[in-house]
Amino acid sequence: MERDLLERVNPIYKNEQEYIKHLAFAKVPYAEKLYEQLEYNEIIGDPGVKTFENGNDVLEKIVRIADEARYNMTNEMIRGYEFTNVIELPCGYTPRGIMLAEEDYKYVGLDLPIVISDISSAARTICDNHAHRASYEAMDATNFGSITHAIENVNGKVTIVSEIMLSYLTDSELISVCDNIYKLLSNRGGCWITMDIGCRDLYRNTCIALTGNDEAYREMADHFRSTSNIDLYDNCLYRDGLKGAEDFLTFRGFEIEKVNVSEVYPELNTIKDIPGMDEKLKEAFHDMDYWTLTVARRRGSRVINTESRGSTVEKKTGNGFLYLSLTGRIDTITAPEMLRAYEETAAEGPIEKITIDCKELEYISSAGLRVLLIMVKALKDKNGMILKNVSDQVLDILETTGFNDLITNISRA
Repeated sequence: MERDLLERVNPIYKNEQEYIKHLAFAKVPYAEKLYEQLEYNEIIGDPGVKTFENGNDVLEKIVRIADEARYNMTNEMIRGYEFTNVIELPCGYTPRGIMLAEEDYKYVGLDLPIVISDISSAARTICDNHAHRASYEAMDATNFGSITHAIENVNGKVTIVSEIMLSYLTDSELISVCDNIYKLLSNRGGCWITMDIGCRDLYRNTCIALTGNDEAYREMADHFRSTSNIDLYDNCLYRDGLKGAEDFLTFRGFEIEKVNVSEVYPELNTIKDIPGMDEKLKEAFHDMDYWTLTVARRRGSRVINTESRGSTVEKKTGNGFLYLSLTGRIDTITAPEMLRAYEETAAEGPIEKITIDCKELEYISSAGLRVLLIMVKALKDKNGMILKNVSDQVLDILETTGFNDLITNISRA
């Protein structure tokens, strides 16, 4: 599929590019070699390039320190458990798969199709002697079928790893992802290691340790919001503090074990030239925890529906009119097809009216919503967008994300 379609449907992947830049700058094992492979493919730029448009060196330093700490601490968490099958969700462009393969783990990195197309060949070049232990597969974390297909060659208990994924999700996506991980652990056994709950504090506390306040962190958050059009931590996992997060995950069927960051605090290359910074960071990180989740013995009677029919996008056109019929799920995997159907029609002439039949649509993720936004913005008359036969589940997603205000012509199934 064309790279341009994947980029516009899934722009978040660009934040993962910054991560490997910072790890290369910190000289973590294999990061520089991996960076060189990605640079050769013209995927990312120089690790010295400023992340922030205003060229603020303090902001750049904060992110580099926190990124190195996050990466190394997660590695130590992985080594602390007996399960040697590691599934990273999402894997991004990090060298973790290469490192774990060298340590005799079986590693599967899961991510957006655009990321997997880049990282798989680059990592394989470096991990030649152990390539059979590390693989990379495209999937959508809200789609249980795509996850199980991606790890079909993994046998036994698993360690699932996520560092910042949950903070990007809408409420409906969050629930789907947690249910999928719960079902995966129910079937396979193992645990889920996550820094997602404390990731916001990781960057804020790094900022406080370096500057004495969190003003730069707020500037960082504003920059991210303005460049990505995403509000991080804007879902029900984060709205009611740590107790609210515990209640949410317990309700979804998990038991929670907390490991204090001080137990896995690493030596950091990025702070070696900053006197006293090591002690400041240790103090700033003292109240932060990694969470390890396992399946609770009792979950109650709540049933998870993670099955889905095949997804299709069918179109009809004529005289400035586009009709789309959606089946199954419109998510990371299928949203580019929806965008392609729209743009092929738009290339033939102006579109004045778009009708989307959602009768067979089971779910739409933020990737699908981005395509809806592209289509609505292109219409001269916003009333020309019609969604019909919308199920209660899809309508709830539209209402939660505010799309029912943007698209006013919505009719229920």
